[in-house]
Amino acid sequence: MKESWKDSTGWRVVISLGTGAVLGWPLAWLYEGVVWRGWLAGGFLLALSTFVLLSAWRWAGGGRTLAWMMILAFGLRLGLGVGLSLALPVWGYPEEPQQAGYLFPDAYHRDREAFALAQSGERLLFNPELSLASDQYGGLGLTSAVIYRFLSPDVHRPFLILILGSFFFTLGVPFLWRALHLRLSSRAALVATWIFILYPDGLFFSASQMREPFLLGLGAVALWGVLAQRENRYGALLALSFSLPAMLFFATRSALFVAGALALLFWLEYTAGQSGKAWKWLGLAGLGVGALAAVWLTWGWFREASVWDQVLTLRGSGRLSALMDELGDRFRIPVILVYGLAQPVLPAAIADPALPLWKGIVLMRSLGWYALAPMVVYAAFSAWKESAAGRKRLVLWAVVMVVAWMGVAALRAGGDMTDNPRYRTLFLPQMALVAGWALDWALVQRDRWLGRWLLIEAIFLGFFTQWYFSRYFHLGGRLPLTMMMGIILILSAGVLAGGWILDRLRRSA
Repeated sequence: MKESWKDSTGWRVVISLGTGAVLGWPLAWLYEGVVWRGWLAGGFLLALSTFVLLSAWRWAGGGRTLAWMMILAFGLRLGLGVGLSLALPVWGYPEEPQQAGYLFPDAYHRDREAFALAQSGERLLFNPELSLASDQYGGLGLTSAVIYRFLSPDVHRPFLILILGSFFFTLGVPFLWRALHLRLSSRAALVATWIFILYPDGLFFSASQMREPFLLGLGAVALWGVLAQRENRYGALLALSFSLPAMLFFATRSALFVAGALALLFWLEYTAGQSGKAWKWLGLAGLGVGALAAVWLTWGWFREASVWDQVLTLRGSGRLSALMDELGDRFRIPVILVYGLAQPVLPAAIADPALPLWKGIVLMRSLGWYALAPMVVYAAFSAWKESAAGRKRLVLWAVVMVVAWMGVAALRAGGDMTDNPRYRTLFLPQMALVAGWALDWALVQRDRWLGRWLLIEAIFLGFFTQWYFSRYFHLGGRLPLTMMMGIILILSAGVLAGGWILDRLRRSA
């Protein structure tokens, strides 16, 4: 059957060139330098990105919903990144990175060093003596230097890296879309993909010159590669051969954690496809051995890094340090774990008298986390009820990986409001998967437990909102922190016990 012009490569080329020309022109005026050169540089990256994304959209089945998802995923990241680069010098704090238009200091130092390297004349590729002080892995810094040397040698144009990051993140959307439809219901897959695109921490960290847009997009590609290895073996192998080495290039240690988690999923999927109970037990044994191997390989690094970060957390929070003096050192790890899991703290974001721009950013990030966290908790207690074996296996794997990684991130970065959520976001595809399944399951089963977990969160937020308001604005009395935490625990236990009793009464009626 002859291919229609609308479905042809020519159609994609025309759309891509038009997109590059139209969007590249206004971006070229943002920075000093020759306008036509900036237009060509931005237009080239935009056209190339559009062509690849259109091809990925067609491969994933096309459709209006997926098209809007990909348009918003790309547009929100590029638009927010460019918008913040213009807003921060005016409405941000008087700090060097923000005055230069960067949301995060890491992005500022890495991007500036990459441009300096591009202008240095040093050989960029296959140069063993090349090193970047601001990038411990070198992948993103080297990629940025290559982009600047060949596309923008005359002037520093940071929006080029924003285009590249937006492209890599958006590339993961159709792969995640297809991966989720292999196991979850259509509604769960739809919700999960929207969460992946719109989750505020994922949005802000991938709308900057950071590693996150690359890692998240490639992680979604790799997830499809594992789940599709039965239906499309060669395609899955190709996806994994591209995504995993690329992740290692951008962030070796983070990629190893993701690769390890995906290897466990691959083993579970493979053994589940074999007949006999021995294979099922072998799959569980492989899961246990893999977990122990991961702990053994990373324990030394994690222990040293987390101990130092815990010291920094206590130094940075006088109230937390006072609480530790009151409770004793034996409670240090549990307290820092809970404190880390609560970041970014929504009551603090509401009460903190920060600059309006940053207050809005932190408030959005906090709202996103406190909307997602109850879904993860709910799924941790409900996923075992799932009757479909393949779906149950996938959701339970995702729950275990997400919960374990949340604990690692909390202990590794403590109460840091940037690094802690940034580490946590590494498993955003799995977090979105869990949340999409949880919401769909609660609606289908008309399960009241999701509402009860939300009530527990409301109790926590209510008490701590009053506590922070009394701290910042001296409004009303303030309970001692230990007493308040005790009351929260008692009320939460009452909600759980009451829910359990009501369920038993309904079943016996």
